[in-house]
Amino acid sequence: MIIIKDKKDSIAKIKQMGLNHFPQDVFDIDDENAIEEFFKLNPADEYVLRSTSKTNGAFFYVKSFEEAKEKFSEFDDELTISVSMRPYQEDIVLLGDITVKRDSTSEMVDITARDDENANHRNIYENPKYNFHASLDDDRLWDIPGFSKLMRYISDNELYDVIIEFVVYSIKVGVKKDNVAIIEIRTGY
Repeated sequence: MIIIKDKKDSIAKIKQMGLNHFPQDVFDIDDENAIEEFFKLNPADEYVLRSTSKTNGAFFYVKSFEEAKEKFSEFDDELTISVSMRPYQEDIVLLGDITVKRDSTSEMVDITARDDENANHRNIYENPKYNFHASLDDDRLWDIPGFSKLMRYISDNELYDVIIEFVVYSIKVGVKKDNVAIIEIRTGY
């Protein structure tokens, strides 16, 4: 069973399990050398800075290490930095949260998701297009665009009994060049 205590655990577990994701890491706010190295190793048009200490905490888009430095005072001790997925908004097939609970007799799915290019993980609960608690056998789930790719990814990687923040794309993205990118996995936080 997977146990995730916080965002740092999530990032570590995503990497340990070899899941497809956008480059990301957690940094001590004072470790400017490591942060600058991340920017050098992961060239991109845009990056995201996030708080590690609270859900929906400080959140900024930046284009460079220099811009990032200007935002460091907005964070406590640590921050996460990731390559932004925003440049791929038009390629979204499905974005949301899913949990597949599996026992010896059934698989139950909880999914909240959207399939529009304005979808992000901060607004999916405001107006979800798909919001189901259903058995995996329910045809409504399989009618959701990208659901079959997502379920194949979950099955292939044994991602059961955890909350998964995901994006299914029409193109291959992320460090593993796949149509499914895992943004975060959660259990107890």
